[in-house]
Amino acid sequence: RAKTNEEADKTNSNQPHCGNIATMATEESTTAAMSNLSIEDKQAEIALLEEKLRNLKEDVAQSGDKENKAGLQGRRAKASTGPRMDDSTTNLIGGESFLKREVNPAWIKVRADIYDDVKKRRDEELSKKIPVDIEVTLPDGKVLSEDKEGNKYQAWHTTPFDVACTISRGLADNTAVARVTYTAYVPDYDPEEDGMGGVDTLAESMADGGIDAAKEDDKSKMTVLWDMTRPLVGSVSKMEFLKFEDDQDARTVFWHSSAHIMGEALERLYGSRLTIGPPLAGGVFYDSYMGD
Repeated sequence: RAKTNEEADKTNSNQPHCGNIATMATEESTTAAMSNLSIEDKQAEIALLEEKLRNLKEDVAQSGDKENKAGLQGRRAKASTGPRMDDSTTNLIGGESFLKREVNPAWIKVRADIYDDVKKRRDEELSKKIPVDIEVTLPDGKVLSEDKEGNKYQAWHTTPFDVACTISRGLADNTAVARVTYTAYVPDYDPEEDGMGGVDTLAESMADGGIDAAKEDDKSKMTVLWDMTRPLVGSVSKMEFLKFEDDQDARTVFWHSSAHIMGEALERLYGSRLTIGPPLAGGVFYDSYMGD
């Protein structure tokens, strides 16, 4: 009974409601079949359909989450999620963002001026913060509240470097980063405002490089890596000083900073356009676009 599309169109032109009739027949047969079921069977059938619908919605939601997550700023581009380009020679990677290699391109100054403006505003915000006395507890349980000169530790002023110097200058100089567990934040500190409330998009790239990032559920929300020269924002229930040779987090921070230094060198020496450069288990790399 197979027909070509043209023959089928001619036949259906004389039966304008043929498609509707077929649909109605299917619905009527389904209704008739349902009418022969008991109430219990009907309820079971409805429950089964509802479960299938829930599963379908979950699959769609999870698929969307994966796509959105893969496309977040800072994540490695993959074949399934990366940008697509046609075969046209006018559609080049980077467009016209990189025309030639040059030393200290003009856009570096434009960016630096923007940074200086943001830094000025942040300094003004910091000047309005209220310093309050805080205490810092070391891993051995010792509690410190002032430096060697008797100056009180204060939120917004005291840094992990200051605390380390209270113990010894050698410790301060040899520490890459502090791991800080806060007892509580001071009232005028907001993690979201400070840029600490977002998703860590570096974790996937670190995993690709052989570094296992701890799951968010496995670590306290109040335990964070804190730069040695960054002012503390509350009393600390445990402060650890991490050294490069002893701790994976310390090495990761060191290599992360190294990536930024190498990236700036590429920008200033060649005018490169940076893409991504996460730390690895034993080093660092930085992908960049440098033309042909």
